[in-house]
Amino acid sequence: ELAESSDRLKSQAKELKDAHSQRKLAMQEFSEMNERLTDLHSQKQKLARQLRDKEEEMEVVMQKVESLRQE
Repeated sequence: ELAESSDRLKSQAKELKDAHSQRKLAMQEFSEMNERLTDLHSQKQKLARQLRDKEEEMEVVMQKVESLRQE
């Protein structure tokens, strides 16, 4: 019975170690994905600003074109 208990404990210890390794890997993957998401969000904001700037430039050009047409 003692040997049985010892084997059971060894088995549980191995399962716990495996679960810990899987959790550690999952946390690492989560961290990497979170960092990637942060980078993409930052890139999206930068592109949105660039788009607004270009739209403003286009509006100015369109006003100039309209002004020239009316002359």
